[in-house]
Amino acid sequence: MLIIDTNVILEYKKLKLFFKSRELGITRPCLLEVRRIAKEKKDFLLLKLIDEVKVIETKEKNGDKSILEAGKKYNLPVATFDKILIKKLKEKGVKVLSSNKEIFGELN
Repeated sequence: MLIIDTNVILEYKKLKLFFKSRELGITRPCLLEVRRIAKEKKDFLLLKLIDEVKVIETKEKNGDKSILEAGKKYNLPVATFDKILIKKLKEKGVKVLSSNKEIFGELN
């Protein structure tokens, strides 16, 4: 499974995230954020696709903190473009995919 951050999900058309065989996971705080943004943008395709992503429950209610918790707890790689989050994940020993090329490679 690959944990995906909100900023990666919003690039779903370019990355073809939902059309790969790798299971995707999202923390509940990030899921709520994606749903809010998708509704604001009236991106009904994203709203439908995001329902197929496995939700990872965490104690943290903040998006970045929930990703840190889930990545560390379940030893799962995280796809994000957030430079501050990347640094924190690496400090915790979590594998990070921070470029389109790395994400493509992991999904294929």
